[in-house]
This record gives sequence, structure tokens and C-alpha cells, in this order.
Amino acid sequence: MPAPVNRPAQAVEAETPARAPAVQEAPNWADGEGTPLSAYALQPNEAQPFDPAHLPRTHRVGADESLYDIATRYQVPLRALIDQNHLEPPYALAPGRELQLPPPRFHSVSRNESFEDVARRYNVDTRSLALLNRMQPPYRVRQGDRIVLPAMAREIDVVVTQSLPRGGAPPISASAGLFAWPLRGEVVARYGAQSDGARLDGVEIAGREGASITAAADGDVVYAGSDLPAYGTLVLVRHADNYVTAYGHARRALVREGQHVRAGEVIAELGARADGRPRLLFQVRQGTAPVDPMPLLGQ
Repeated sequence: MPAPVNRPAQAVEAETPARAPAVQEAPNWADGEGTPLSAYALQPNEAQPFDPAHLPRTHRVGADESLYDIATRYQVPLRALIDQNHLEPPYALAPGRELQLPPPRFHSVSRNESFEDVARRYNVDTRSLALLNRMQPPYRVRQGDRIVLPAMAREIDVVVTQSLPRGGAPPISASAGLFAWPLRGEVVARYGAQSDGARLDGVEIAGREGASITAAADGDVVYAGSDLPAYGTLVLVRHADNYVTAYGHARRALVREGQHVRAGEVIAELGARADGRPRLLFQVRQGTAPVDPMPLLGQ
């Protein structure tokens, strides 16, 4: 009887059929299984990767790096970065150029002043201010704490902001809808498939050319320009809970990027579409997904 052959362990393993990876069944969300949605929430260290109180003073432009990339990296408004470096359109950046970053601004907490008080004082969304400062709820502060402010935040008179918004009508209360109407007029096209087969990711509201378009809620202007001809002059405003509202077919924007606006504040003048009809294209997105604005608007 021949003696057994002792083979290296590696050879034995090589002949062993590979075990197929386990296939995980799709979670039954109706039963509450799977990863909770809270796990995907934006965390303070993701929104502000740098210590907001000790941002670098300069940034050297890398290859293929845009102004938007730099503003996003340091969580500073585009307009503040443009103004700090006296940049001119089209804002092309040569690799190796050194840009000055806007210096941080601070607010020292007063006695009996809450974090929400500070946010209201500078017209900043509470959650946005918390993310900038890497804070988790509840947002507790003590006298003498230093709160980092957005680069373009400006102190306002709280009494004034509680009266009529500048240039606009009183906004609809939040209880009546998540957003106020940006323009009073007839809704001539609704969200979804249209009769010509096209799809509309928003609503179109008819109005008089030159009429005031107002912000649907408090937020920060992230774009104001006419780089997309199909939209005419377009204004984008970012709000709490990852919402963004878009106001297209404007004749003229009355705000600039990085500016904080209040609900009901005039942000643009109504213009006309390519066919000459004055129409406001109003869109709502949550994250990157379009949302039907109608259920979110007050009556």
C-alpha cells in the first residue's frame, strides 16, 4: 500500500471550491428591518471637515480644481471666496495659485443667550449653524462660548425682521404649509407628465412681468445667475432639512450667492419664457430628488 502523499496546505486550499458569497435578502422596510434612515443623516464632522475656528488662511489651487470645489471643501460661501480674492468672471483658476480664505467670524454668547438666539440674531438657519460648529442636538451653550459664524452672516435687528419682510407680503405661516407661495397667480402647469409628453419637475405660475418673486422659506442663496438659458435668470435657495427651492424664468435676480433670505423676502423679478409668456418655474428638491411643490405650499 503506497504511503500517503503529504501535500502543502496551500495546494489543498487551492483545490477546495470557493464558497459563494452569501446573498443578503432585501430588507423588509415595512417591518422596520434594515439600516435606519438616521444612519444616513448628515453628521457635523461631514459638513465641516475642518475645525471652523482654525481654518487655513490660504489654499493652493490643485489641478482641475474649481472655485466651487474649494468653497465646498472649506464650507465657505462662493461669494465670500470671490470677494476675498477680488475674482472676476469666469473665475478660472490656474493650478498653483494661492487663494486667501475668508477669516472666521465669531459671536461670544451672552448671559441667558441660547444657541437659537444667536442663529436668529444673524439670520442663520439653526441646523446650518450647528453643523458649521460641529454641534449635536440639543444645542447647549454657556456664557462666553464662541460661536463660529458663516463668512457672510450679518447681525440684524430682530425687531425689524419680525415685522413685514423687506419688499414682500407677510409670509404664510408654517402651519399652513412648509413653504409660502413665491408668486401669487394661476398655476398653469403642474408637476409631472405634460400633455406634450415632456415632464415638469415643478409648477409654473402665471404672473405679470416684473412682479416680485419671494423666497418660499428662510434659507441661503446658493446660486443666482443666468448660466442655464432654458431657465432664464435662476435663483436657488437652500433650506433646512436638505430642501432646495428653484425660481426660474426671472427677469432679474435681486440677491447674490451666500446671502441669507427670509420667507417672503423679494429675491427676483418675474420674467418671460422663450415664448414671451411671463411664468415662474418653481421647483422643490430634497437632496437631489425633485418633489411636487403643491402639497408643500400653504393655501
